[in-house]
Amino acid sequence: MAPSLTSLPGPAKRRGTSRQALLTAAPFLILTALAAGAGTLWGLRVVGTVESTVMKRMEAATPDLAVNPQMTGTLVLKRLSPIVTNLAAPANTWVRLEAALLMEQKAAASADPLVGAISEDILGFLRSVTAQQMEGAAGLRNLREDLLERIAIRSKGVVRDIVIETLVVQ
Repeated sequence: MAPSLTSLPGPAKRRGTSRQALLTAAPFLILTALAAGAGTLWGLRVVGTVESTVMKRMEAATPDLAVNPQMTGTLVLKRLSPIVTNLAAPANTWVRLEAALLMEQKAAASADPLVGAISEDILGFLRSVTAQQMEGAAGLRNLREDLLERIAIRSKGVVRDIVIETLVVQ
């Protein structure tokens, strides 16, 4: 007679294996949770330290910023209306200039006729300029110097500087 399948010798079933696996894994789980908590606390501490250090450096650096005394006080910017005109060459080239004038605050209060005359001078000057003359950084610098020279003559020294805000050549 053949032995039955139920009575075959083999490894016996253990009933305590899941409990033993849990007891083995528990220290690893606890250490992982402790490491995650310690890492979080350390990260928050570092962020707080870095933030306070940056704030201290910013506060310490503020007095080092030097302000040009000629550019403060009674000087104001007086905006010119946008100037749109065609250039001398090439034939179908247009330019749009937006600029502001730097002048004394007292003179800016009654400067509307002067600003109109300066805008007219700039318009006339831009009509005589070619696109090649305004090309590159040197061309922009030369344009600014030429405009400033014309403005100084027209304003008799009231206007200190010109700020070219936008210059579009199309």
